[in-house]
Amino acid sequence: MRIDIHSHLMSVAFLGHLQGRDTLPTAARDTGGFTAHCAPLLSLPYRAPILSVEAKLADMDAAGIGLAVLSHGLPGPHVLGGAEADSWAARINDELAVIAAAHPGRFAGWASLGFGNPGRTIAEADRCLDQLGLAGFQVWSNIGGRPLDHPDVLPVLEHLADRGAAIHLHPAVPAGHEALPQAAMIGFAFPADTSLAVLRLAGAGLFDRGPVIIAAHLGGVLPWLRERIGLWTHALPPLPGQPLARPAGDYLDRIYVDTVGYGLAPLEYCYAQLGAGRLLFGSDHPYGAPSVPGQLLGRLPCTPAERQQILAGNARRLLRLDTAVAEHA
Repeated sequence: MRIDIHSHLMSVAFLGHLQGRDTLPTAARDTGGFTAHCAPLLSLPYRAPILSVEAKLADMDAAGIGLAVLSHGLPGPHVLGGAEADSWAARINDELAVIAAAHPGRFAGWASLGFGNPGRTIAEADRCLDQLGLAGFQVWSNIGGRPLDHPDVLPVLEHLADRGAAIHLHPAVPAGHEALPQAAMIGFAFPADTSLAVLRLAGAGLFDRGPVIIAAHLGGVLPWLRERIGLWTHALPPLPGQPLARPAGDYLDRIYVDTVGYGLAPLEYCYAQLGAGRLLFGSDHPYGAPSVPGQLLGRLPCTPAERQQILAGNARRLLRLDTAVAEHA
């Protein structure tokens, strides 16, 4: 069985809400769907299957994917800020829970969080776990420009870690680089921002709480720079006043990554660096080339047991998907 932990479904209601805004992000209706304008040079066309559950299921069946863990695509509700962000996050979570319940064994959900008010965001996180039954949380690499160790953001992530909830760390438009061309933004800035977010969380001590953090897109640049980061976190003395966390490089063996990548060599490198126990299958459907990660995984020189671990076993364990998977079996 294949469990796709990185698969997107947009809220049509949310895209409709973005129409007519005076500032980015905005959305405009066009033939077949919407175009979302996320940054000055970043506009994304949205059609089926990202707007249609039925089209999503058809693509899953064609790819041999039994269960997809759905998450909202760009832009997320957090970019609205304040109470509006919190309200839309809750609405999107309600929509996702309804979809998962209507298709037992086919869908689980990464909840959205608004981060408008820390207390309200924590309450929404508890509601998603205790009432809606969502699998974990999609957290963006920055929250509308705020880094993840910001005092309004970090307490929420500490709460998620204390609850044992999985976090899928997904890239967002990096602060200060909003005008990058689309290829540079998506191809490089996104994974780089994810990598910086992981290092900020390590430096803030979040990893001492034992969180389950799955960094999207093969962990960004972290596997490639693992030795360099480790060397420099030990080679330089800490500055006065820094938090008493272990050096950031010491935590890189604790992250998980999804397999969204487009070359065999990067996948093999992550496998060699992290091992099969820290890789989870993801396709990024329908962005990019969603069939490629699965094809590359089929060519990975690992054992059959390890391949099944990557395809489904790790997701079942970390996201507590046994009930959902059993319903589809």
